[in-house]
Amino acid sequence: MCRWGAQCYSVCARHWLSAKGAGTMKPLLRHLSPPGIRMQLTLWYTLVFAFLLAISGYLLYKHLEAKLDASLDSNLQTQAQQIAKGISYDHGTIRLHGVARQLPDFTLSVEEERSQHVDVAFSVLVRLLDSRGTPLHETPAFENLMVPEASVTQPLQGASWHGTIWAQDGQEVQLYSQALSQNGKPYAVIQIGQPLGELHHTLQNIARELFMQGGLILLCSALGSYWLAARALAPIQQLTRAARDIKRGDLQQRVPVPRSTDEVHFLASTFNEMIASLEEIFRRQRRFVADASHELRTPVTAIRSKTDLALLQADLPAEYAQMLQEIKGETERLGRLISDLLALARGDEHQTHFELEPVSLDRLVQAVASTAEALALERGIELQVQAAQHTVVLGDEARLIQVVMNLLDNALRYTEVGGSVILLVEHDEVLAHLMVKDTGSGIAPEHLPHIFERFYRADPARTQTTSTGSGLGLSIVEWIVTVHKGTVKVESQPGKGSTFSVALPLAPAEFWANEDEPQDSLHIS
Repeated sequence: MCRWGAQCYSVCARHWLSAKGAGTMKPLLRHLSPPGIRMQLTLWYTLVFAFLLAISGYLLYKHLEAKLDASLDSNLQTQAQQIAKGISYDHGTIRLHGVARQLPDFTLSVEEERSQHVDVAFSVLVRLLDSRGTPLHETPAFENLMVPEASVTQPLQGASWHGTIWAQDGQEVQLYSQALSQNGKPYAVIQIGQPLGELHHTLQNIARELFMQGGLILLCSALGSYWLAARALAPIQQLTRAARDIKRGDLQQRVPVPRSTDEVHFLASTFNEMIASLEEIFRRQRRFVADASHELRTPVTAIRSKTDLALLQADLPAEYAQMLQEIKGETERLGRLISDLLALARGDEHQTHFELEPVSLDRLVQAVASTAEALALERGIELQVQAAQHTVVLGDEARLIQVVMNLLDNALRYTEVGGSVILLVEHDEVLAHLMVKDTGSGIAPEHLPHIFERFYRADPARTQTTSTGSGLGLSIVEWIVTVHKGTVKVESQPGKGSTFSVALPLAPAEFWANEDEPQDSLHIS
């Protein structure tokens, strides 16, 4: 690109960015996230290698150019000396013989040469001048050269001359001028030229090869840098995977510590020390909750027993009886809360044993629904069970009953009079699906990610009813389902109800064939 064109391009580019592109480029750049460490290392390595490769390529190119120029000058000097051997000076007369007479058309007079026009690039360029600078003989193509006066005067003063000149058609020519002397006195000047087109073509080929090979080397270096960066960051990725597993709640795991004593080694050791401290803190917290829950069961049971005894008295005043009934209700709720806390604490300590046996999930859901049917009728809620598919899973029957009861209790609690609750059981090739759908108040989107957290209450979306829940029911559901290697999720819209979905692995085929337990054998209290 010419200099004027580069300036125009720069001005236009700045105008476009300032007038039109600035409004759209800034938000785009603001939303672009920085590349990862691996890509950053690759980019930096590639940039540094590209800089070094460009510098070395430039120096190599300039060295080759200087060498070729020096070789060309040496070649021209040698040729001039060979031609000078065929020129003699005798009593003021310059004679040609030998090599000089063999040059094409060199013996013609200058006037005769001017009638011939040949291409400079494919011709011999030789000229002979006398001591006054008058041309005596020259090859036909030499007439097309624009020769400076210094190329004649400098050799006559005792120093050879060489430099780059141009032909009339714009071709570059390297010219060498040397004086011919006899007894220390110059009597003629021999000039010999060499077109530079072939030299430039050679340099262009060298530059093209350097560019292509440099690009290939740069690509290989980028790929190699990416591979080396990935290999160097492999321990970090192992730490990340281990930390992700630990994030799920298993604080007994530790990240792998590399053998090499480097920064990653110290990072892994520090990370393990931090996890050990956190594990000890959570262990003490869980131990405290378990111990406190266990110790509270005795006084709560005593309060409930004494309340029952007090209510058996016939002469008890009505206001006292009502007060004792409220105390009994609160005590029962506190007892359930303590039982739930103790179950979760033992689950966190991995002290809960699950009996895995084939369980007919469809019959279990029908039995739980039969138990809760009276409560649904009392609240004016329609309860439906859709469990036409026979579905068998491997699990702890008592815990699975607890899952269904908690989900059903949650649905009945937050469904208004005239609403409906549907229990659906179906299965595909690998999973059993339990869905509890209600037409209740629903859950706001900002509460959905926290709905399974302990003691979380989605206020005010689901507190429009008189709720006596403790906020642990859904946490227990998630814990039991997770132990059974299943998943639980919720979909809800405010004012349109909620759908809780539980997916559990199906039991192997042999348990389906032997599973003949009747529905009435399920006992739910």
